[in-house]
Amino acid sequence: MDSDLATRLAAAAPLAERLHGTDAIEGDAPAASARLDRWRGREPFTDPRHWAARLAAEGIDETLLRRLLAESPRSLGARLDPPEWGAWIDDDADVPVVTGEQNPFFAPVAGRLVYPAVDDVRRALTDLGKDHEVAPFDVEPVVTRLADELLWVVHAMMGRTMALRLALSRARGDLTADDAAGRFDQFMTMTREPGGRRDLFAEHPVLARQLTIAVTAWRDNTIRLARRIVADADDLARTFHDGTPLGTVTAIEAGAGDGHRGGQSVAIVHWGDTRIVYKPRSLAVDVRFARLIAWCNDAGLTLPLRAVRCLDRGDHGWAEYVARESCADADAVHRFYRRQGSLLAILGLLRANDMHAENLIAAGEVPVLVDVETLLQPRLPDDNTQLTPAERLAHTAAAESLLQTGLLPTPVWVNRDGDSVDLSGIGHRPGQRGSIPVPVLTGLGTDTMRVAMDRIDLDTPDHRPVDEDAELHLLDYADDLAAGYEETHRLLRDRRAELSADDGPLAAFAGTRVRVLLQSTIVYGTLLRTGFHPDVLRDGLDRERHLDFLWRRVARTPGLAAAIPAERRDLWRGDIPYFTTDPDGDVLYDSDDAPVAGLAVTPGLPAAMEALRAWDDDHLRDQVAVIRGSLAAATMNTAARFDYPRYDLPTVDGPASADALVEAAARVGDRLAADAYRDGGSAQWLGLSSQMGRNWALGPLTPDLFNGASGVALFLGELWRATGDDRYRTLAAEATVTIRRQIARGGGIGAHGMAGLPGVAYAFARLSDLLEDESLSHAADDATRTTLAETGRDGEFDVISGAAGTIAALRGVHARRPGGAATDAIRAAADHLLRTAAPQATGIGWTPGLIADNDLADRPLSGFGHGVGGIAWALGEAAALLDDDRYRRAAYDALAYETGLFDPAAKVWKDVRDPDGTATICAWCHGATGILLARLGLRDLVGDEAVTGDVAHALTDMRRRGLGLSHSLCHGDAGTIDAMLTAGIVLDRADLREEAARHAAAMLRTTDTQGYVCGLPFGQTAPSLMVGLAGIGHGFLRVADPHTVPSVLTLAVPGAPKRP
Repeated sequence: MDSDLATRLAAAAPLAERLHGTDAIEGDAPAASARLDRWRGREPFTDPRHWAARLAAEGIDETLLRRLLAESPRSLGARLDPPEWGAWIDDDADVPVVTGEQNPFFAPVAGRLVYPAVDDVRRALTDLGKDHEVAPFDVEPVVTRLADELLWVVHAMMGRTMALRLALSRARGDLTADDAAGRFDQFMTMTREPGGRRDLFAEHPVLARQLTIAVTAWRDNTIRLARRIVADADDLARTFHDGTPLGTVTAIEAGAGDGHRGGQSVAIVHWGDTRIVYKPRSLAVDVRFARLIAWCNDAGLTLPLRAVRCLDRGDHGWAEYVARESCADADAVHRFYRRQGSLLAILGLLRANDMHAENLIAAGEVPVLVDVETLLQPRLPDDNTQLTPAERLAHTAAAESLLQTGLLPTPVWVNRDGDSVDLSGIGHRPGQRGSIPVPVLTGLGTDTMRVAMDRIDLDTPDHRPVDEDAELHLLDYADDLAAGYEETHRLLRDRRAELSADDGPLAAFAGTRVRVLLQSTIVYGTLLRTGFHPDVLRDGLDRERHLDFLWRRVARTPGLAAAIPAERRDLWRGDIPYFTTDPDGDVLYDSDDAPVAGLAVTPGLPAAMEALRAWDDDHLRDQVAVIRGSLAAATMNTAARFDYPRYDLPTVDGPASADALVEAAARVGDRLAADAYRDGGSAQWLGLSSQMGRNWALGPLTPDLFNGASGVALFLGELWRATGDDRYRTLAAEATVTIRRQIARGGGIGAHGMAGLPGVAYAFARLSDLLEDESLSHAADDATRTTLAETGRDGEFDVISGAAGTIAALRGVHARRPGGAATDAIRAAADHLLRTAAPQATGIGWTPGLIADNDLADRPLSGFGHGVGGIAWALGEAAALLDDDRYRRAAYDALAYETGLFDPAAKVWKDVRDPDGTATICAWCHGATGILLARLGLRDLVGDEAVTGDVAHALTDMRRRGLGLSHSLCHGDAGTIDAMLTAGIVLDRADLREEAARHAAAMLRTTDTQGYVCGLPFGQTAPSLMVGLAGIGHGFLRVADPHTVPSVLTLAVPGAPKRP
């Protein structure tokens, strides 16, 4: 290797390798200022404490870092040892070329690295067979498959850089062939030539280094695996093949899992039709898990479970290959889920996590876990400085529940637009797309190839007990899951003495290593993938800055900072970081088995035994509620429609007194107080909540108004005004402490609509008056300014999650500070609606992204929450507030579209989510209740004659179908009653006000006889406003004093007479 190339390759060195001989650094220090500012300007380093910690982790100060950033290539090359790893770049020997439409085109550019490694593997496999009568490997087919997998890995690592260089070549006019494919071939030929290859890797030396690491690890690990196959052959035959020799290996599927510890990963080895799974780790924990499963079966489980048969070899192991098989019939599917319930109990006991769908195989009617390395998880340092004390209590409760196993449905990786995925062992469903866009190559094989960011389709693992295209409704199996959990819970606690004895199956886990996940492997995988952007492949220090994304979590959990150097080392190796601990120890080990200094953990085995001692009927009830709640959330996330709860509404003689209604609301307040987690002047709840009306999940409440803590706080504030009971005022104020902290740290809430920041601003503006706390008014202004900056990104448009809800919610903030940010945000939201309106056959409309992205309808919806009616109403509000005729005209046109959806025969507005438009509901979110409110609000704009008929139709439908649904505001009686009451006030009709009061009295009676019926499937309750307890209580307060308690259904502004 000549000195010029060696100098260029030296820039690949990471920071740690540059820290010797620093006295000899030469360079222009002022030139480094921009790079240093960029590094220091990223979160969390804007906080000087975190920047100081980052520098201390490397044992350097800012002055030295500045000098390193300024160092010239010649100085760096002179200081460091020659990069012998790059000798292959100057090797001019010929290499094969791959062709065709779907081939790893780029890998031959690194052919002088790749093909010698493949030859080394071929020789090793051949040599291993020399002294065997039956060859252990069918060498050529095995090597061909392994090499093909390696070529694709190399191709993927090079893709983004090659796309950039192709674009530059095209722009310079270097490519002269007649067609796009020819120009691509010309580019590849130029790049494969010695000069082109040298230029590529001299400009991107980090890429060359990472390729060398990956290919070298592949070679060494493949040869190691081959030697282990031969050395373990007799034991493999005894364990998995009835003692009969397995014969010749015909294929090896490498890379069947993430790479750890120098690129080692799971592989599936084929001996003809026989497959055995190789794992490059001890399987001691798997063996003990299998013994525990056998103990449970012997103890009398109704439906026996199955564990994977294992062979532990200390530093590696082998496991049986479990093939997926669909259940034979419907009864078998029910038995499958009962067994799942049993598994949940065992995994809950064992403090398991990461039980996602890829770790579970449906082997007929038996669910089989094929990876149990994350049992008996320790407690990590609990020093999250961004959580309020109450949040910490709530998060701990969730973390100690079945939610932590990863088996129950839950949306993860929720992006700012509300997209998410469910990767859980029970909830992962076919047809999902990743929620986080990833770089993909488009136009491969042509000179128009480029990198696009796209959400990719997710493969469906083998965890479902039915055929891939078969429908599966999880709520149908809730009773089975609960029954299996209950049976196993009782069995384990009835025999807890035997289970936790010194010679029992729990104690046997002592001393076995378990893996510890400090954060999701998706975070690590994303860092690795984005670490191949060409901008961070020119200089190792740029890649170091990229990997400092790891420090972002330190703002939340400073105690985990000690692990970052180990994470960084693993990522530089191309690995997913790997940590372990002993279930009975407090030491965390890195991937080299070295203790992580300064990070002690609380061992998981004593915690599991302690928890088992406390298991009782209350614990059982709470965990069954978690099971049912998670399934209910999954149903709301996946079903286009589902059955809403119903109840029998009794006939009453007359209205309830205002005092009785306030007392009923106070009982709701007392329930919320009893359910609250409170500490340090803050409050939080666990329950079903959502983001922008989607991504329902069971856990700590999000901060929003619709289904989060803001709605609960708003109700408690109104309750304090109605009762004068300081307990409610205190609890409301404590809730706002948590809400403000949630918003300050970002995430969990969108920027638009009733269910976003505008809804929080509405709640804060109202609570500022109720609680006499002016700081809440300022917090409302802050939320409003954030919304204003994000208005143009709204893709939902509707009242719940879009610009229409922004207009409605910010009227309350505008009323306090006319002409401020709220006024600007209302105008921006209305203008956004004008820009995005889609012409229809009659009028205009908008289809929310939630509806369009999931193909729930092929045209705009009717109704208030998600429909055009609510958007028309909001535009009318903007027109009245800002006196803008453009908004008036748009409201007219939107009203014309919705009018066209009225079915005069059925006397309902069609729900276009249903193909024939007949499956309608009558509620605030969809149907007549919300449409009534929209028409009442548009009355001044369009005149009485234009709305009188619709008002009459809506009231008729509400009486016919809008009562007895649930007690909720969104799609229940509280919403119907509120809308009817509002109509009575706006239209000055005493009969409607009296009718609403009678229905409220009937609803009140049923809360005593049937309990609270929230607007959730499967009888679930939630603390929240629109579908939960807070909304039921708010409904009672609204009827008790409608002129003081504004309607939250229209985000009404107090003191705005005769407006809904």
